[in-house]
Amino acid sequence: MIRRRTLVIGAFLAALTAAALASPVFAQWPTTCVDLNDIVETHLGNHNNVGIYQRVFGDQAEQACQNDHRQDVQGVFAWAFADESRTTDADTPDLAWPTTCVELNDIVENHLGNRHNVAIYQRAFGDQAEPACRNDHRNDVRAVFAWAIPGYTPPPPPRLVFASDLDGDLEIFVMNPDGTGVTQLTHNDAKDTTPAWSPDGRRIAFLSERDGDAEIYVMNADGTDVIQLTHNASEDAFPAWSPDGRYLAFRSDRDGDREIYRMNVDGSSVVQLTNNAVAEGWPAWSPDGRRLAFLSERDGDREIFSMGADGSDVVQLTNNDAQDASPAWSPDGRRIAFVSHRDSDFEIFLMNADGSNVVQLTHNSILDWDPAWSPDGRRLAFISWRDGDFEVFVMNADGSNIVQLTHNSVFDRFPDWR
Repeated sequence: MIRRRTLVIGAFLAALTAAALASPVFAQWPTTCVDLNDIVETHLGNHNNVGIYQRVFGDQAEQACQNDHRQDVQGVFAWAFADESRTTDADTPDLAWPTTCVELNDIVENHLGNRHNVAIYQRAFGDQAEPACRNDHRNDVRAVFAWAIPGYTPPPPPRLVFASDLDGDLEIFVMNPDGTGVTQLTHNDAKDTTPAWSPDGRRIAFLSERDGDAEIYVMNADGTDVIQLTHNASEDAFPAWSPDGRYLAFRSDRDGDREIYRMNVDGSSVVQLTNNAVAEGWPAWSPDGRRLAFLSERDGDREIFSMGADGSDVVQLTNNDAQDASPAWSPDGRRIAFVSHRDSDFEIFLMNADGSNVVQLTHNSILDWDPAWSPDGRRLAFISWRDGDFEVFVMNADGSNIVQLTHNSVFDRFPDWR
């Protein structure tokens, strides 16, 4: 196998991985033990063992070879099969092969078709390039070697969850990223809205007024097993999952004004993160779980701020006389999409995570709102009033190729991408 010592763009690989899961051929790659043997033998030191399985096992050669190599794959890619709580650096060198993401990249790129991608990770992440690259490739390895992981369940395919009053009041729906397959998940006379996917794509947090006031609930991705997490007479809204799936940040007015809180995903251990006399809300986690972007009126109008996950180290990211709202952190952690009224109507903008390099993505006289990143970072879902009511649209992350997904005469809002 030729070493091409290049690094891959994680977001592009994530997109290919998602596509792979929909393709039986790719998801089962390598499709024959000959293909697998080339990878495993090259790195285990067994060379030129040609046809041994065919001669010994005959018609059962492929199965025998795969069974043997299953353990080999788990050995050399142990870091990719390890429990999420373990770091790759904690694995022993012989089991952590490939020892650098440069080596891993060669294997993954060979079979995903990405050629000659330059050192994007070094430029983007600096000293954190290696762990960032390995974390991206962890999922790629798991996808292509899924057959070698006992009990491994591939991530569910991408879907969009959103709130709509299609049935006469706000309910939670899901649909495919192309707008097909619309399915209603909640069915009651109360308002259900602001849905948010869990990081593993298997649960949805949302706001519901089914107990008489706005509370936070969670349910399975198919709408079953609804559990109420908050219980008070105040408004709890805008749940946002931490990247590790352990916490939910949310907005609440339980102290007399709207503040941001954090709780465990079972509703326990509620912690207040902001504490001042102005309105704050719309929390959005950074992909590494270390920071939260949020909306605040502490400088006299709505601006975007960020803070540590414990509420410390508050940094103002936007600073103008217009209204800025609805922050959404990109999957690679480098950018934040948000809404601003700075061009006289609400449009979607992008900025770097430090507030620099602001770029306007939408340009029209109609309200655009609620940006939400696709998992691969290549697209943004959002809502727009451009057809006379709120509908869900998607566009490329540079603002191009806008496509309308929903087409009805009611309000569709708060899209979130699995």
